[in-house]
Amino acid sequence: MPVTLEITDRSGSREVEVAEEAFWIGGPKSDSAIVLDLPGVFGRVLEVKRDERGRLHVRAEPGLPFPVRCATGNVGGRFESFLDGDVLNVGPALVRLRYVAEAGGDAVQEIDPATLAPAPGSPVGTWYQTFMEMADHLEGLKSPEQMVPAAMAAILRATGADRTHVVLDTDDGVQTFFASRSGEKKSFRPSKSLVEQVRESGRVVHVPIAASDPVASTFQSIRSEGISSAVALPVQALGKTLGILYADCTRDGAVLSAEDLQRMAFCSRILATALGNRVIVRSLLTRDAEASTAPHWALETNSPACQELVERVKLYAPADYTVLLRGETGAGKEVVARALHDLSRRQKGPFVPVNCAAIPEQLMESMLFGHEKGSFTGAVQNRRGHFEEAHGGTIFLDEIGDMAHELQAKILRVLQDRVVMPVGGQRQIRVDVRILAATHQDLERMVREGRFRQDLYYRLRELEILLPSLRERLEDLEMLCGRFLAEAAEELGHAEVPALSEEALEKMRQMPWPGNIRELRHVMKGAALRAGGETILVSHLDLDRDRLVNESAATGELGAAAGGGGEDGGTWKERLEAQEREALRRTFSAANGNLTRAAEMFGVPRTTYREKLQRHGLLES
Repeated sequence: MPVTLEITDRSGSREVEVAEEAFWIGGPKSDSAIVLDLPGVFGRVLEVKRDERGRLHVRAEPGLPFPVRCATGNVGGRFESFLDGDVLNVGPALVRLRYVAEAGGDAVQEIDPATLAPAPGSPVGTWYQTFMEMADHLEGLKSPEQMVPAAMAAILRATGADRTHVVLDTDDGVQTFFASRSGEKKSFRPSKSLVEQVRESGRVVHVPIAASDPVASTFQSIRSEGISSAVALPVQALGKTLGILYADCTRDGAVLSAEDLQRMAFCSRILATALGNRVIVRSLLTRDAEASTAPHWALETNSPACQELVERVKLYAPADYTVLLRGETGAGKEVVARALHDLSRRQKGPFVPVNCAAIPEQLMESMLFGHEKGSFTGAVQNRRGHFEEAHGGTIFLDEIGDMAHELQAKILRVLQDRVVMPVGGQRQIRVDVRILAATHQDLERMVREGRFRQDLYYRLRELEILLPSLRERLEDLEMLCGRFLAEAAEELGHAEVPALSEEALEKMRQMPWPGNIRELRHVMKGAALRAGGETILVSHLDLDRDRLVNESAATGELGAAAGGGGEDGGTWKERLEAQEREALRRTFSAANGNLTRAAEMFGVPRTTYREKLQRHGLLES
């Protein structure tokens, strides 16, 4: 197999193939097989031979006026083995050895990791230690202002460079860095021509001896700065050039060898990796920041009735004020509360929802504020309350109108002082929480009747959001159906989201939806189950369970509320109260007085249903 030599000397660059098993490399007028343009050298310089396995071995002729260098140090008078692609720095010339070992050969050698340790006197010891320290140092740095000086210091320690210069193209513009062996950090004039050549070609430029280079010797910066040797190479990561790394020598006769070039390339790769990782991290942080401000699905709407809701959520979310959400049962108050949390600065903290209507009154204080061991029967250990669990985040008090009057005073204290006292405890616990509350009840009337504390009412109403009912935002009906059908398809394991027929959609537009979005979700999930992944038809909707409400709508009791009514219909609040009272009466009658069954038909917890009956005078206290 022939050996290919890639040669760069004063006469230019060329490739030479040699078929002999052994040959010489020498200067002009020598009897060598390969002749280099080496000033002042006329005899043999290097002897190259191949062994029976195809590997190359090289030795240098004694008494040369310059050292012959390779990646591991100087080449001596004894034969040393070289791998495919190794570079020799023969004075001002470069020679790259290219060959392919014979099949079955062992050109790829196994290396004991222990041999990589910097042994005393080892030719690789100094730069190995330098670059390992550089890599460890870069790992803990976060900005180019910290990374680049560390890389430049490593280059000055490990190579023969007198000065080094780095230019980076960052999101903040072009940044330039300078360092010199003397410790001077002031800017100097690098070879602009070499830097621009690298920028345009994306390739390494190496000028071993500037005075002998026919092109570089004509550059004004080479002459004016007294540059004797220079290297410029791209800093590349993530498939693009991040900047240019440049180094030169200004001492008379100083040379940047092929070994120096390799070390600079290695240093450039470490720096590029560190800078590339920083770019990736910044892009992830940017993406997370964009995601945190992206529209929450609760704010997606086509309905004019929801525009004020959307604007208020966007306005109120960044603030830490208490927000009171008001609207009918099932209108999506908890979903809007989650949107307020997700779009706030507390988004990474916990969101703790508490249904005040679902917790028995005697347990409510313990659940909210926690308790100490032994404070009451069954308290076998200390327990954190919901307020402590929400520390650093948001607590959502749903159906706060159903909270016992005695407990309202303690909630008021938390709102004022942000401290809680566990049941049976003697210590106050400070909590950092944002409080959101919701109710479907007429708090103003409850305040007048003495069933809700006036001071708590005003504390909760720092900010207020009114949620429209589903029948007021029928423009969103199709979008909501699609979302709930997608949820159902995922839960049921269907490959595709079932379509909704026009007939089914039109039928749903005619429904009064007293249970609002919550009722719609239940209807869609049940329809998806019955349809078995097929198109949703009217027969899949199971709307017979709403017969009582439909009858009310047919008589106009619900229709007036949905359609706006006339002047004699009273205010919206009065019409809604009448609607709710009639629905309560019908469900209670249909359930034959069974509160649990009637509450299920109405779509609220039993305690809430009972309170509603009492408020409307349909059940004695």
